[in-house]
Amino acid sequence: MVLSISHAFATSEAAEIEFDFSANHVRPPIEKRIELDLRQPGGFAQLRKMSQFWPDLSNTERHAWLNSLDIVVPPRAIGKTEAVLLPGGAVALRGPDATLVCDPVETVIFNQAEVKHLRRVLRVRQDVTTLMHNPNCVTPRQRVPRNLPPQAVTIVQNASRLPVRVSFNGPAVIQWGLHGAVARPLVAAPPLLALAISIVASPRMNKGFGLVHRGTAIEDDTWQAFDAADRWRLIATALMEHVDELVSETIGDEFRRAFIGACVNGPESIATRIAKALAVLPACFVTDPASRAGAPPPVWRHAMAHIDGLAYPRALLGLDQLADPMATLRILRETMEYAEVMALGDDDQVLPGGPAALHSDTALFLARQAGPNGRLAVAVPTPISPVDLYLMADEVSRSTGGRVIAVAPCWGFCHRIGSDGTETGNAGWFGMGAGLDEVDLILGDIAFDQ
Repeated sequence: MVLSISHAFATSEAAEIEFDFSANHVRPPIEKRIELDLRQPGGFAQLRKMSQFWPDLSNTERHAWLNSLDIVVPPRAIGKTEAVLLPGGAVALRGPDATLVCDPVETVIFNQAEVKHLRRVLRVRQDVTTLMHNPNCVTPRQRVPRNLPPQAVTIVQNASRLPVRVSFNGPAVIQWGLHGAVARPLVAAPPLLALAISIVASPRMNKGFGLVHRGTAIEDDTWQAFDAADRWRLIATALMEHVDELVSETIGDEFRRAFIGACVNGPESIATRIAKALAVLPACFVTDPASRAGAPPPVWRHAMAHIDGLAYPRALLGLDQLADPMATLRILRETMEYAEVMALGDDDQVLPGGPAALHSDTALFLARQAGPNGRLAVAVPTPISPVDLYLMADEVSRSTGGRVIAVAPCWGFCHRIGSDGTETGNAGWFGMGAGLDEVDLILGDIAFDQ
């Protein structure tokens, strides 16, 4: 499935409805939607008319009118081109002429050898910018440093000039992983995200001009968000300030406060829709600078430590909710030739004897130690692509009846498939998995461009 994100998150067209302001009381049709577009002079004219009649309306009529609005707010003017972070850790590029975000489903995977070649070439290129998550802040830097922290991305101006061929042209983001990397094209942001990038992305804008200069750190508290509620809090504050600047000289104070509240509160408000939309974008940075983007829950940290210490790329299949670990091990032996097994105790520690080769007697001993409802961590050679890893996890879940989490540190891939078929994780960022259901739900019935 390929979607054109240029149309993403667009609201459905509102009905053309005009209020009759000649009456003493305005009773908006609650069942119908009204577009109030502040990008056009007509939107401000509507606000001025409503402000005149606002004192005469009952609370019911006020709520009815505010709830019937589809509000469109213009972005701030952008004075210079710079890389920014959105709430939740997604990377964007904004400038006077364009606002770009990562395509949430188109990716190119680089293996270990290609990564070494890429980094060697980009180390001397001055037309690339690298963002690195250091303790307490993200710092931009030209070129690609020789040593990178766990979380680092590089923005290239033209993907066609990369020494490794990719399937797209134009600007792109390379997210560096452990023994691997992922590249995503930067494409035109839809209006809703363009608004977010202009007002809430870090570094923050102030009437069109960035508050920081090249090389200045981006503080963590300006973009870190654990969930949609955290994203909404960051968005709401910035959006309130922006809307207040737009309408403060147009309408009265009481109406202005109510109108700003309608922009940020409620399930269909602009702030809520932006918070949902940002969940679709790949997060390149996460809260803990020592973790990698796409890291699994802490219960798998010891198994991940083993994988991180290996010289060659490995992926993790974490199995839990297993009724019979011994039967699970026999099934794994039928489907895999090379793998290492670890059994994890209740305290998340690796049980003695592991890791052990899948087909060894020690692996049988570990499965017995795990016992009913135990957890097994299986380290496998990293498949060719995230699709292969996803299919492997799906097959293991179906055949064992357990819950499987698939993790590939080289790509920042982390996705869990439940025994009942439910899925959670970031497979949608790689164009597969149940994560696409969320993309479809937010984007609507649209298809992504090639």
